[in-house]
Amino acid sequence: MSAFASQCRVNGGQWKSMPSNNSLDIKVHVQLSASSKRIMLEGYSLECRFSRDSGLPSSARDFWHTTMGGIVPGPKLAGYNIGLNIRSADYNAPVPEILLATLYNYDMAANLNTYMYIITRGSPGSPINIETNDLLGTIQLRQTNNTGKPPVPLVRINLIANNRLVIEPSTCTINGNYPITVDFSNVDRTRIGESVSNTPIRKAVRLNYSCPDPGITLPIKITMKGYSASFSRDVLYMSNPNVGTGLLRNGALVRPEGWFNTYISNSGGGDNLEFVLVRKPGSVPTTGAFTGSATLVMGLP
Repeated sequence: MSAFASQCRVNGGQWKSMPSNNSLDIKVHVQLSASSKRIMLEGYSLECRFSRDSGLPSSARDFWHTTMGGIVPGPKLAGYNIGLNIRSADYNAPVPEILLATLYNYDMAANLNTYMYIITRGSPGSPINIETNDLLGTIQLRQTNNTGKPPVPLVRINLIANNRLVIEPSTCTINGNYPITVDFSNVDRTRIGESVSNTPIRKAVRLNYSCPDPGITLPIKITMKGYSASFSRDVLYMSNPNVGTGLLRNGALVRPEGWFNTYISNSGGGDNLEFVLVRKPGSVPTTGAFTGSATLVMGLP
């Protein structure tokens, strides 16, 4: 006869008895939603059931709850506003004790439908660099029953990042969050310069900053996230290995993973930038189209 009557599994995997395993790790894909006021950590299935062959009567029930508080942020999310989405309803932290599921004494699983979210805000904040295998947060659950059996001790559901991503928990935007396209058009490859200072191939781009909260006036930092070209750390990697793209602001170079300080006044602002095309010294780039990418991130100095 089983001393405990609870089993849980993740994404249809192997059932694990509780409390023999008092924690479960779930890999979560971190993804932004431009239309949402929160960043959801979802895309998984967490199911629990009454253990088979428990030896308990058919009237036996298990009850799964959140604990008081409910969610603990991971190290990189400490200080941010978070919460739990339970059956499509939002509960900002500290989350109250909520009944997630009642499990009956037969072989039928219940999806707990519980997901962590990060609340965005309408003023600038520092970006969060999420790396694969980072602990994003821990959902704390407990199981009680109507059988007089000892309740399952605290069960920790650890949410582990399954991808790398830089997230900005702010609804402030650069150019309305639309992609910024830098098109150098047709270029004479013999005219491409070997440094950001002497190349004549240049493209001006305007950045506009906007925050939804009114009256925001403060300094901000714009960081360019991207990979450097193999031949120079000053320019962005392009699909043509002998070509790179540099970024200038007021004539000053901004390297990949570098930044410049600017400001927002009354919830708006902007800067004029210049993207320049350079080639590997001594090379003649092959003809044909090439591409590259980077991300501009707004944060605090």
